Amino acid sequence: MDEVEQIKQRLDIVELISSYLTVKKAGASYRALCPFHNEKTPSMMISPEKQIFKCFGCGEGGDVFSFVMKMENLNFPETLEMLAQRTGVKLTRRTPERTEQEAKEKDRKTRLFQINAIAAQVFHRILLTHPSAKEALTYLKKRNLTQQTMKDFMIGYAPSSRFLFAFLKKKGFTDSEITASGSPDRFYKRIIFPITDVMDNVLGFTGRVLDANIQPKYLNTPETIIFHKGRILYNLVRARGDIKLQKTTVVVEGQMDVISSFQAGVKNVVATSGTALTEEHLQALYRYTPNVTFAFDSDTAGLNTAKKAYEMALADGFNVKMVDLNKYKDPGEMIETDPKLWITAVKTAQPVIDWYFNLAFRQNKDFSSQQKKEIAKELLPVIRKIPDSIEQAHYVEILAKKLAIPDRIIFDALNKVIDTKAKKSDSQGLSAISGKTKILAEEILIGVLIRHQEVLEESVKNIATVDFTDPWSQKVYSLVLNWYNESSKKDKLLRNLELKLKTPDFSKLEMVLMEVERDYANEAPVVAKDIIVHIKQQKREKLKEHFAREISLAESQGDKEKLKSLMKEFQDAIR
Repeated sequence: MDEVEQIKQRLDIVELISSYLTVKKAGASYRALCPFHNEKTPSMMISPEKQIFKCFGCGEGGDVFSFVMKMENLNFPETLEMLAQRTGVKLTRRTPERTEQEAKEKDRKTRLFQINAIAAQVFHRILLTHPSAKEALTYLKKRNLTQQTMKDFMIGYAPSSRFLFAFLKKKGFTDSEITASGSPDRFYKRIIFPITDVMDNVLGFTGRVLDANIQPKYLNTPETIIFHKGRILYNLVRARGDIKLQKTTVVVEGQMDVISSFQAGVKNVVATSGTALTEEHLQALYRYTPNVTFAFDSDTAGLNTAKKAYEMALADGFNVKMVDLNKYKDPGEMIETDPKLWITAVKTAQPVIDWYFNLAFRQNKDFSSQQKKEIAKELLPVIRKIPDSIEQAHYVEILAKKLAIPDRIIFDALNKVIDTKAKKSDSQGLSAISGKTKILAEEILIGVLIRHQEVLEESVKNIATVDFTDPWSQKVYSLVLNWYNESSKKDKLLRNLELKLKTPDFSKLEMVLMEVERDYANEAPVVAKDIIVHIKQQKREKLKEHFAREISLAESQGDKEKLKSLMKEFQDAIR
């Protein structure tokens, strides 16, 4: 038995994926939100029997190696080494799949990791034992950090003496390697926070000054082949388990806020390092949960940061909440005063729209026409980003009431707000599948309905032909419904479709059936039900959007009878 098979035998795919994602049992299989594309309904199936995973939303699938390679952005040799270490399998040979170039790249990265790991250990030892770190140690203790917390986070100190370069040279590293690692010797007279990836490799550092005369206040490792600040989230390696447990991620601005929060007991907390929140950061967080709670500084810069962050998060489908820091400038200050205040603030975090409304109306209740205009200008783009049209209408009513302006005027103003991200998002639905996808989710449903006709009744009850967005699926489903409603059913379903479909369409059906048999043999009914639920949700959202437009028009025209009629129709439609 080779090493790959040994690793597969020792690893359970459900347990492995559970260390990254929240996994729920679904019949004989398990399902989870796919980490490889944004979605709200879990579409990734995991089979413990076959030890494989498959996403019917984006088409990704494979075994434990495929999952880790995609999740950690590793090549096969790197994944082999990682999983061998995890399972205790000894690799007795060089991986033949690794090219000479890959081997050099891997070895180079390993050397850079080693440089940063040694630098982190040196900085940490200086903080805890060297007299030059006395001021730094005093500062950290004043911030109520325990020595155990300093050890857990490997906090260090870079003294004024620039000795590290020569030290690393003595360890056998070259000038070019030290430079390529980000030159950890660039830091001096700073408290050092090592930044690691989810495999606990040290990628770089953030250094905070103690002397206000030294600028900048925070200095970060520059971009290197191992450190990409637009992707890395500080503390994700420790926070992953608690994020899954709490089902939300708390995002703060700085390392000290993270560390103070972690020590205070709120451990599902991360921060960016030297950059604003990016789409790649959000994509990484969505792998664990679609819920995010922001707690940014309460000054003007912090509020601007918060605004950009929640706009991106809402557009990416997150459920967003905001922590009210009250009179405190940042989470760290609140925790220093009383850790319980922070714990309570996180627990009582408000939905982002409510938080923003409270912020806008906090100062006073009587507004001039100009102030009303400014508030509407600030809040309407936020409301516009809410994907649910009924929820949009709810906040329009609140805004209209607070500003003492008729609903129809606010609706008119809202309709003039352009949301390019929302439009882009709307164009990417269940049928917007990447190039890697072999068949669409709707096509999978068609295949399952034909192979597993026990699911047909549920589909007939819940889905009409017009609910399909894919033309081919719509055509075939129409024929399936006709066959289902026939009293005689003289031909079997597949034979009936063969007689009525054109040759290219039936050839495609045969291909779909082969894919379904190969990938969904044991999970087919569960998969079908999931797709049916998704199509129903899409149908419901379309209904909401339609009635929201009609209701808005009736309100703007002052047609109370039509408004009353529309509300009744809407209630009947969504039952």
